[in-house]
Amino acid sequence: MKTLWLFVFGSVLLLQYSCSTEPENDYTYFKIMVDSLSYQDTISVSDTLKIKFYGFVGPDGCHKFSHFEAHKKTNELELTVWGSKPDFQTACPEILVYLDGEEYKTVFNQAGLYHIKINQPDNSILLDSVYVQ
Repeated sequence: MKTLWLFVFGSVLLLQYSCSTEPENDYTYFKIMVDSLSYQDTISVSDTLKIKFYGFVGPDGCHKFSHFEAHKKTNELELTVWGSKPDFQTACPEILVYLDGEEYKTVFNQAGLYHIKINQPDNSILLDSVYVQ
């Protein structure tokens, strides 16, 4: 009887996880080309720097902004903007997708001139700077 109960319980668990309508983690990630940034060019120490990003994400509604990858170094903030799209068949809305001011926030704890480097998909770098007083 115990064996039958374990078999039924195991079968239910297996069916629950194998009948998903959308595979998990089946996405392709890509760098997004950033056209421009918007932020205050001077902030105070411990203020939050809010950088808004603009650029083209993808040709249909299955393409979307995913996340920011950030690396802070001495007087430098290096960012990569990532998008994702599903690897599985799905109906995608016919719309163009843009960053539309997707916002990244950070705080600098020391005064100085900080360089902002945005890594682009074509291996170029969009450079800018912010002064922290």
